[in-house]
Amino acid sequence: MSTQSTSASVRTLTPSGILQDASGHQTTLRAPMVRRVMEGWAIRREIEALEERLKDLQSKLKGDFQSEGGSISLIVPGVCRLIIAQRESVRIADAERLQAVLGAGTFQSLVRAEVAYKPEPRLIEMSADADEPLAPAIRACLSIGASTACTWRAEK
Repeated sequence: MSTQSTSASVRTLTPSGILQDASGHQTTLRAPMVRRVMEGWAIRREIEALEERLKDLQSKLKGDFQSEGGSISLIVPGVCRLIIAQRESVRIADAERLQAVLGAGTFQSLVRAEVAYKPEPRLIEMSADADEPLAPAIRACLSIGASTACTWRAEK
């Protein structure tokens, strides 16, 4: 195959590209720039596919060690360490009802008001206290969430 025919086939494989500035003015991109844009796009797609694979793998690992509870470290000496940390959060699901249960003064001392209501640790303790007469009513106003995070680190 001659050099000329090789150049022609490369030209036909590289699509044209457009450079558009903020005002909308357009010019044709040169082939080397088009190839770099396409290479970047291919890398971006590979990264997204790898992120999806990692997400699936982490989901399986979380499931494998769900019964362990708390935080655990999986260590491959000289290679890596995976930290799987389980976290729970308590949120106020019905602030108006909780305020009616506790009374306005107590509510204000046990709840930190932001964009969303967040229970203070003392309120969470009250909701879990079997001797607290308001515990069932308080629990009805709260929701508990849980999440598990995976953190990867190089291992020495």
